[in-house]
Amino acid sequence: MQGARLIPFIAPPVILILLVGFALWVIAPAVPSLPAIQGAWLMPAQPLPAFRLEQHKGPVVTPNTLPGDWHLISYGFTHCPDICPTTLVEMAQFKRALDQQSQFTDLRLHFYTVDPGRDSLAQLADYLPWFHEQFSGWRAASGQDAEAFESALGIHASVTQDEQGSVQVTHGLTLFLINNDGRLQAVLEPTRTLTGRLHFEPDRLLQDYLTVRRWANNHQL
Repeated sequence: MQGARLIPFIAPPVILILLVGFALWVIAPAVPSLPAIQGAWLMPAQPLPAFRLEQHKGPVVTPNTLPGDWHLISYGFTHCPDICPTTLVEMAQFKRALDQQSQFTDLRLHFYTVDPGRDSLAQLADYLPWFHEQFSGWRAASGQDAEAFESALGIHASVTQDEQGSVQVTHGLTLFLINNDGRLQAVLEPTRTLTGRLHFEPDRLLQDYLTVRRWANNHQL
């Protein structure tokens, strides 16, 4: 009678993957969860591609000029009848509330025009101080710069002109928060009212901004 022979056990690939994953989960350091904001975190924060923007008060804006401060960027066009001026008013109210805080006031406010054909630097200079003296108006000097900047942030906009010369502009409604490394850290979204109207609540903006800054400060981002 032949002796019994042990047959080696070979784990299926799926089991091996699960075992390895469990081992890595046990030994890996815990990653702190992100606090909730009305919008989306970008983790890790995303670097911006090369671009060159003009601004109505100051030198040109490039990815190299952004580090050092935090930046909150809105977008639209100066001929906008309602959404854009409402957003700028709400951002100004948020900034005044922030200035009363004792920390994280190193924030710059910017308005990027998606209609550079009509929004010259002079037009931005006349328009923005009505809302807040610290607003900086940005515009792309070329289509290539506009495409690079808008694609990097996720700006959705279109400008069309009919046969009569009437210009139609459509665009989304979000705010972009750039950290002091010049990277896109978060995208803030508006509140929708019961009637379907979108707008930014200054108190909510303040809460979300401070949430991001405190988390980033505690985790040395």
